[in-house]
Amino acid sequence: MADDAVTYIDLGDEYLTPDGMVLDPSDNCIVLGIPCAIVDGPAPLLKITPDDEIVPWFVIPAHPETGKATPLGIDFGPDGHLYVADSQDIGGNSDHMGRLLRVIVEDGKPVRCEVLATGFCCPNGLAVRDGKVYFCETKVVAAPESPMTSGVFCFDIDELDPAAPYEAKPYVSADDKDPHFIFQFETLDPDWQVGANGLGFSAEGEMYVCNFGDEALLGVTLAEDGKTVESERVVAQGEGMGSTDGLKVSERSGMVVIADFAANAVWAVSPQSGRVFKILQNEVGTGANGELDRCSEVCLRDGKIYVSNIDLPFDNENDAPHSITVIDIRKLMEERRESEGEHEDEDGDED
Repeated sequence: MADDAVTYIDLGDEYLTPDGMVLDPSDNCIVLGIPCAIVDGPAPLLKITPDDEIVPWFVIPAHPETGKATPLGIDFGPDGHLYVADSQDIGGNSDHMGRLLRVIVEDGKPVRCEVLATGFCCPNGLAVRDGKVYFCETKVVAAPESPMTSGVFCFDIDELDPAAPYEAKPYVSADDKDPHFIFQFETLDPDWQVGANGLGFSAEGEMYVCNFGDEALLGVTLAEDGKTVESERVVAQGEGMGSTDGLKVSERSGMVVIADFAANAVWAVSPQSGRVFKILQNEVGTGANGELDRCSEVCLRDGKIYVSNIDLPFDNENDAPHSITVIDIRKLMEERRESEGEHEDEDGDED
């Protein structure tokens, strides 16, 4: 592990399963969600300051029926409020208990949480664009069979009313589904029955969706209404990736940065060429010294990649340190160039 280029933030013993992250443009802090995946209760939202300090920010109340709050995808809307995909499935409640929530922010401070829509099976990656909230539905039924269906929901922010939360229609078929379910696809891998996961947009408006189980990144072109699919493509698949979980799109380069839960890695994908570049990978362990530990989400800030180590107990132990890996890209590239130069010198000496 590169000592200078890769560090970590220790979340202590309280925050066990870090996941969704988003940059707050108002203060350059990262909002981090802690879903109650392996414990019961409400879910903390934290802020990671520009100095990488952890500050409590808000607590999402537990679902009144399940006793858990399980935020995964999060993003700020143009109204300054935080939109939240409350999975419930990751906490063991798969029967359409998922919710779309909104944390109301006033004068820079969160003041309350609203329920906007209910009845989802497994809401996940979430992004807000052009007055609309998009989020992935990782599976459409509680116990899917292979091949499994998943996809993306889209709501206009203006149609969402906390006084009368929308109740989603359960998926039956491509012709019998909720009208807000705008894009669907199948996951073929029978060993990883996990579908639509990470979600984001290019500057030009192409929607990127991670197909977790088939280790693929999909690109979707939407019509002017932001809801009608005009075309879709496989941007990248495989190439060393074991899964595609959370993603963020670099505003500077346009590269798509992906957390890979199955292969315990972080990748960068070029949407133009489809090339996949390894940023960091290590064997699953404890996550000590900045190592990845069943990572699930990424966030980009000031030339660094922040990686949530959700550390779920799938062939794995949820153990300390509970952490966020921090990768300084410039330093990492410098160290790699230096290492490659040393290897070249060694080869020359041997010759």
